[in-house]
Amino acid sequence: MTDLNTELSDPEGLRAFLRLCLNPGPGRDKRSVEGLAARMPSFLADSIADHAPHLAALRKTAQDAHETYVTALQDWITAETATDGEATR
Repeated sequence: MTDLNTELSDPEGLRAFLRLCLNPGPGRDKRSVEGLAARMPSFLADSIADHAPHLAALRKTAQDAHETYVTALQDWITAETATDGEATR
């Protein structure tokens, strides 16, 4: 049996581990890639970044966009409504 760090340091080992996360076997619920991405632990994201820097860049862009959206949503929710329908503070 290999240890997880060794498995994650190899691209094929990492892919095999991620496939196992998606489909853990009989009697267990399969997961979606979207669900895995949403709940990705940082140690897995770091391992993926080591092998696929373009995915790390996309993840960072998505996280930044989500943070921008949350901030804008908060601003919109807490804004006062002007008479012309535009939200103001």
